[in-house]
Amino acid sequence: MPRRFIRHPAEIPIHICNVAHKNEIENQDVKTRDVSAGGLSCESACLMNPGEAVEVEITIEPPPFKTIGHVVWCKHEGSHYLIGIGFADLATAYAVRMVEQVCYIEQYRQEIWRKEGRELTTEQAALEWISEHAHDFPQNVN
Repeated sequence: MPRRFIRHPAEIPIHICNVAHKNEIENQDVKTRDVSAGGLSCESACLMNPGEAVEVEITIEPPPFKTIGHVVWCKHEGSHYLIGIGFADLATAYAVRMVEQVCYIEQYRQEIWRKEGRELTTEQAALEWISEHAHDFPQNVN
């Protein structure tokens, strides 16, 4: 079956927690592997079963973005698991993609500081990133 959404690499720091076992297992700070309009994948120290509800929190700037997703798949990979998390509606998936774009802009701002010594505000970085890189930001396909 062809993929419904384009996935592309991203390393967004996120916090995940199994909703049903919130008090029984550790919350996990992880990085995403990739993000698409339909969901995201990330590494996990814990096995998670398809169908389990997972709280996803992305803290770039206050307030954090929080949403609930569901484990779509879980694969054992070395000493950890690779988890696929899907979102029930396109509005949530779109919001996650916008947060991803904010992460890219922040990464760009920091990179400009390291490479050029130029300090940009978030707004300046956004304007530059959009004009220089937005055309490379993969578009969704339905």
